[in-house]
Amino acid sequence: MADRTAWRVVVPVTVLVLLVAMALIVEPRLRHIGVTGIVERFDAFRCVAGLAFGVPGVLVVAQRPASRVGWLMVVVGAAQAMGVALGAYGLLGINDGGLPGDDWAMWVSNWVWVPAYLAVPTVLLLFFPDGRLPSPRWRPALAAAVAGIAVATLDWILQPVTLMGEVGRMYPPGYKGVFAHLTGVPPAVRVAGTVCSLIAVMAALASLVVRYRRSDEQMRRRLQWVVAGALLTVSMLGLALMVPWGAPIVALACVPLPAGVAVAVVAHRLWDLDLLLSRALAFSAVSVLLLAGYALIAFTLGGVLGAGASAVLVALAVHPLYLRAGAAANRLVYGDRDDPARALRRLGARLSDAGAPGDLLERMAAEVGRLLRVPYVTVEEQGTVVASWGARGAVAERVPLHHRGHDVGTLVVGERLRPRDRALLAELAPHVAVAVHAHHLGADLERSHARLLAARQEERDRLRYELHDGVGPTLAALALQMDRGRRLVDTDPGKAKEIMDDLSARIRATVGNIRAIVNDLPPPPLDDLGLAGALAELGKGFAGHLAVEVEADLPDLPAPIELATYRIAAEALTNAARHAQASHCTVRVRARATLELHIDDDGVGLSSLGSAPGQGVGLTSMRRRSEELGGTFELRSGDGTGTHLIIRLPLATS
Repeated sequence: MADRTAWRVVVPVTVLVLLVAMALIVEPRLRHIGVTGIVERFDAFRCVAGLAFGVPGVLVVAQRPASRVGWLMVVVGAAQAMGVALGAYGLLGINDGGLPGDDWAMWVSNWVWVPAYLAVPTVLLLFFPDGRLPSPRWRPALAAAVAGIAVATLDWILQPVTLMGEVGRMYPPGYKGVFAHLTGVPPAVRVAGTVCSLIAVMAALASLVVRYRRSDEQMRRRLQWVVAGALLTVSMLGLALMVPWGAPIVALACVPLPAGVAVAVVAHRLWDLDLLLSRALAFSAVSVLLLAGYALIAFTLGGVLGAGASAVLVALAVHPLYLRAGAAANRLVYGDRDDPARALRRLGARLSDAGAPGDLLERMAAEVGRLLRVPYVTVEEQGTVVASWGARGAVAERVPLHHRGHDVGTLVVGERLRPRDRALLAELAPHVAVAVHAHHLGADLERSHARLLAARQEERDRLRYELHDGVGPTLAALALQMDRGRRLVDTDPGKAKEIMDDLSARIRATVGNIRAIVNDLPPPPLDDLGLAGALAELGKGFAGHLAVEVEADLPDLPAPIELATYRIAAEALTNAARHAQASHCTVRVRARATLELHIDDDGVGLSSLGSAPGQGVGLTSMRRRSEELGGTFELRSGDGTGTHLIIRLPLATS
C-alpha cells in the first residue's frame, strides 16, 4: 500500500517538474533569438504556480483521493505547468524555424491558464479546507465564480494569440496565429464576467473569515495561515496592476496561498496527512521559492548579466539555500528528532525549572510533543493517565519508563516513528521517568499528609467526645458532691464521711478513665517514624534489661491498625521485662492481606506469673484491642520456651 501511495506521488510530481523544466530549458534559446524574457511574459508566474499548487495537490490526493481541495490544486498546478510548457514549445517553433503543431500549442497556452488562475481566489477558497461550502447560502457565490471563470476562459479562447504581444517581442513580424479574425466575447459579456469574478473573490475571502469565526481554536490555527496567504496573494495581484514593474510581483503572487496551505498541513496537521508526505510538501515549498528566486534574479539582473550569468548566480545560491531551507523544513515537520543534543538540553531545562511534580509532568509531556512534532503525548502510571499534551488519538508508540530498575510508567506517543526517532525517544525516556518518579513520590507524600491530617482530626473528635460526654459531666458531679460534703461536715459528720469515701472512689475511677483515654492516643514516635520506626525506638527503651530485636516488613497501614499494633507490642514487651524475667525478645511484623504480629521471649512463661499485679489487665487490654479491629489473639506458654504471642488483624476492616 505504501509503494502504491509513493507511485501516486512520484509519477505526477515528476510530470509537473518535467513540464516546468521544459520551459526553463528552452528559455536561454528564446532569449538568444530575441523573445521577451520568462518573467516579462508572465510565464515565470505559471512556472511557480504549477509547482506551488500541483505538488501539494498531488500529495493531498495521494492520501485523500476524495479531497476536492486536493483535486482543485492538482488541476490548477497541472494547467499552469502544461500551459507554460506548451507556450515555450510554441514560441520556440514560431520564432526558430517551426515545430509540429507549434501554432496550436501557442493557442492552447494562451487560454489554458485562465480557469486555473481564476479558480484559486474563488472556487478553491470557497471549498477550503473540507471540500464543502460553508453552507447552502454560499451557492450563489460559487455560481458567480463559475460564471466569471467561464466568461473569461471563453473570451481568451476567442482572442488571437497575438493579444499578449504588447508585453514585448513574442512573435516574429506579421505572425497572426490561429483564429486571427476572432475578437473575443462582446464587451458587455466581458464586463459581466469580470463583475462576477470580483464578487466571487470577495465572497471567497468572506467565507474564510466566516469559517474562522465558527471554528474551534485548533481549526483557527490551521485557517489563519490560509487566510493570511489568500489576503497576501490578492494584495500582491492588486499591487502588480498598479506599478510598472508588476511582472515579478505577479510571478511571486501565487506563492503565499500554497505556502499557507503547506504550513497548515505540516505544522498543524491539516487533513492528517502522513508525515512522509508532509515532509515532501515542505521541501516542495523550498523548490518553489528557489524557482521564484530564479525568476526575480532573471528579471532584475538578466538584462545586465544575461540569462547564463543569472543561472550561474542561482546555481551558486541553491546549495547553501537548500541546506538552510531543508534544515528549517526538517525542524518544522520533525522538530528536534535529528538533533538529540538540542532535544536533551531542552528537556533538561524543563527539569531544572521543576515546580510542583504534577505541573512538571505536564510540562515534560508538552516538551516531548514539541520536540518530536507529534499530535499528542501522554504519560501513564499503572494504566492511569497522569499527564497529557495534545488531542488524544490512536496510540502509535509506547515506551516503558524505568527508574532505578523499577517500572514507573509508560510514555505514549501518538505517531509512528522512524527507528532513529525511537532511539531519541529512548534517550528522552529516562528524564521523563525521573519526573514520573517525582510525581509518584509527591502523590505518596500528599496521601500520607492527608492521612495524618485525617488521623489527627479523628483523634481530636474522639477526645472532644470523651471529654465532653464522659469526663466533663463526671467532674461536674464530683464538684457537686464535694460541695455537699463540705456543707455536712459540721451538721452530719458521718454523712459527710460517707460522701467523701464515695467521692474518693469515684475520683480514682475518673483517673482510670482519663488514663484509658490517654492510652488510646497515638504516641509521638508513631507519627514521626511510622510503625516500623516506632517499634524499633520502643525496643531501644528496654536496653540493659531486655534485648529486643525488631523485624518489620510493612507498607502504608491505616492509623487504627498502627496504633493497636504499637500498643499491643508495648504491653507485651512490658510484661516480658517486668513479669516474665526475659532477657531476649523478638518482635516480627508483616502485612499482606492481614497484619501478623509475632512476639516471642525467653522468659519463664505464664505458669510462674501467678497473680502478678497488672498481668490480667495487660492481657485483657491486648485481647480487647485485637478483637475491636476484628482480629485474633493467641497466647502460647507453659512449655518452658517462654511466651509466644500471635496477633492477626485484618487490613480490610479499616
